[in-house]
Amino acid sequence: MESWNDTHLQVVSTMVREPVAKTRHVQRQTLKGWCGGYDGDQLDEAIDDLVAIGLVREKGRGTITLRSVQAGKRFLEKHDEGGDYVWFY
Repeated sequence: MESWNDTHLQVVSTMVREPVAKTRHVQRQTLKGWCGGYDGDQLDEAIDDLVAIGLVREKGRGTITLRSVQAGKRFLEKHDEGGDYVWFY
C-alpha cells in the first residue's frame, strides 16, 4: 500500500505503546477499543493492510501482535509526516 493514513498510524502507535509485540497479543476488538475515535470497519481494514505487509501478525482465534516494537517504530518514523505519532519515544 502506498498511502498510509491516520488509522494505520494510530493502530501501530497504540501497539508500540502498550507494547503488543512478540509473545503478547490482543484481540482485534481490544485494540479497536484502545484506538477510540475511529470506525471499527476502518480499523479492521487498517489491521488487514498491516497484516498484508507483515508488520502485524495474526495469530489463532483472532489475536494480533506486532512483528517487533522496533519495526513498529521504524514504520511510524517513515510514515508519520506530521510527527503526531512519534512523540512518545
